Amino acid sequence: MKIIEYSEGYERQIKDYQLQDTTYTGLPQHAIAISKGNSKYHSLLAVTSEGTVPTFFVLDSGPDKFRYTTNSDSLLLRSFSTDDRYGRKGYALEALNLLPSYVKNNFPSVTEIVLGVNRKNIPAQKLYEKAGFVKQAHTIVGKLGEQFIYNLIIAE
Repeated sequence: MKIIEYSEGYERQIKDYQLQDTTYTGLPQHAIAISKGNSKYHSLLAVTSEGTVPTFFVLDSGPDKFRYTTNSDSLLLRSFSTDDRYGRKGYALEALNLLPSYVKNNFPSVTEIVLGVNRKNIPAQKLYEKAGFVKQAHTIVGKLGEQFIYNLIIAE
């Protein structure tokens, strides 16, 4: 699997992307629309060797990240999801495990990835922890209540 920036060659797969529960995440189509008008909003695809797109997420270098960190050399991971047809097959964890090297290659000055997870979203918390993200002591209040803040330090 590899991580690539969204391009229109993947438009059909994004149209076919299935996500029934959007309680804690947004649809890829919405994020892609934002990224078209915002150079700090990077819509990314995890693509298998067969060319399927099981996982989608955004790396945001804009000011929203400062709700989660004071580090200006950070990226906010948001809109992380896995297509319902590919859930529970390890794709999300594999994408997260590929993330540090992708960031090093494409955002060389970045030293930290941050994200927020709703207190009630236990499966996401476990996934991020399994991928090496660390829960921080402070929390923020999001649209759906309290969010835990997680970060991952990008080693040099």
